[in-house]
Amino acid sequence: MAAKVSLRTAIGLGRRFLGLAGGYWRGRGGWPAWLLTGALFLLTVAQVFVPVMINLWSQRLFDALEQRAPDRLLAMILAAGGIIVFSVGVTVAHLRVKRRLQLGWRAWLTRRLLDRWLSDGREARLAALADGLDNPDGRIAEDIRIATELAIDLGHSLTYCALLLAGFTNILWALSGPAELEVAGVTLVIPGYLLVMALLFAAAGAGTAMLLGRPLVRAVERRQGWEAGFRFGLAQVRENAPAIAALHGEPAERDRLAALFTSVRRGWNRQTNALTGVMSFGAAYSVLSTAFPILVAAPGYIAGRITLGVLMQTAQAFQQTVAALSWPVDNLANVAQWAASVERVLGLDEALHRLDPP
Repeated sequence: MAAKVSLRTAIGLGRRFLGLAGGYWRGRGGWPAWLLTGALFLLTVAQVFVPVMINLWSQRLFDALEQRAPDRLLAMILAAGGIIVFSVGVTVAHLRVKRRLQLGWRAWLTRRLLDRWLSDGREARLAALADGLDNPDGRIAEDIRIATELAIDLGHSLTYCALLLAGFTNILWALSGPAELEVAGVTLVIPGYLLVMALLFAAAGAGTAMLLGRPLVRAVERRQGWEAGFRFGLAQVRENAPAIAALHGEPAERDRLAALFTSVRRGWNRQTNALTGVMSFGAAYSVLSTAFPILVAAPGYIAGRITLGVLMQTAQAFQQTVAALSWPVDNLANVAQWAASVERVLGLDEALHRLDPP
């Protein structure tokens, strides 16, 4: 896999993986999968309503506090209780539907590759291929799990962020209004200036995170390969235990496994170093994205053009817009892990294809 998971690479991997695993939704038995997928989408839409309701609620709450209106405060408390009940119900339903879909897809793909692997002697002939294939059992047990679970997790989070962006873009555009900027004696009017600043802020953050995340992609791929090699070495010892004991080969096996674990340790340290840069930037970016919108909108409140409620609503809308646009930043490590596992599953599928009868 390339060191950088580009958009074209991710789309290509997605198409190839759906070509292999998309049969879960096709055919006569695919209607439960479609039913779960539709329910997951509707629950994702319901999830987006929660931050929108909180945004409107916070505007009314802070306006009530600014006006010192205790009667409105009681209404806000009751409204907060309703939002909490709705959020808990949607979250629980979403979790159960998503996990059922993940397990169903994993079970379907596992059965398909197991049926092909354990037939016509392929399990014995697979190791004799010219290029070899490490750890086919680990690819079925672990990489299929990662590929299917993360595919649904990433698909859900991307859909959620797209819906969130659509909702809060309209809110932020309506709240920000036009801004005037003088350049060389010429007055420029920028409509929806807060939305423009949110787009620039998120683009700068995403670009920086992508640059910092390149070493992480390489580290994740190498570590997964070394982890799989260590598991395969342990499995070989278990399978050949009688022969190893008869030949007193324990010292040699210990040395071999110690060398394999040294590679695992090296992969862990490389991933730790790569994560350090990404996490450091993420921590700074999180704090800045909280403070920046309040500082930008504060002059309007000080000048008396907006209320305290509108100031807080604007800050929240800015944060939600930036959060939606920051999906590549937040999911860089997951995309790298998903891509590495998909490559390994596709590699097993291609190797089994080469063993098919002509």
